[in-house]
Amino acid sequence: MSSSPSSKDCNCLGVGSAIVSTAHAFRQALECELSRRGVTFRQWEVLTYLLSDGEQPQSDLSEKMGLEAQTMAGIIARMERDGWLTRKNCCEDRRRKLIRITQKAKTIWDELNACCEAVRQQAAAGLSSAQLVMLEQLCQIIRDNLCGPCHEQSATSSKYDLASESTTDTKEYDISLEDTAVDFGDSTTIIPPKRRD
Repeated sequence: MSSSPSSKDCNCLGVGSAIVSTAHAFRQALECELSRRGVTFRQWEVLTYLLSDGEQPQSDLSEKMGLEAQTMAGIIARMERDGWLTRKNCCEDRRRKLIRITQKAKTIWDELNACCEAVRQQAAAGLSSAQLVMLEQLCQIIRDNLCGPCHEQSATSSKYDLASESTTDTKEYDISLEDTAVDFGDSTTIIPPKRRD
């Protein structure tokens, strides 16, 4: 006969759902505000890291944002096309390119910060200062609890094998629902993702 869940187990049942749904709602609200300035959430992330950490290789941005290289390349290419970023040769290694923000990006940064502040104020409406402090502390405890062996291996974008029905070799592409447009072509089929250890 199975034992009934403990009181602690019952109290934890909705924690994951509450955190994920809240994070999703916060991001959606921020996406909405940023879109009015012609910037996506991922583009805002890129600008944030470049402004705080300075010019850096694309690989560093990929690691910080938890994105695969191909997904990151698409975001950078669009931002460069739109005049937000430029690339320059790395002094230490001429084969590497450093990503840097443009004056256009710096000019709009205050507006983007205002977007973030508006969403923060909206999210915190009705909460006291003490509750906000407690919320930050609780989130920190949960993050610390979850940092374990699997933390560094978290999957950040779905991987699919795209195989043509012809005899051509199978290629792998990174698919992300944001900032990534993939042209599959007319004769391309999608094979479900394979497990990676």
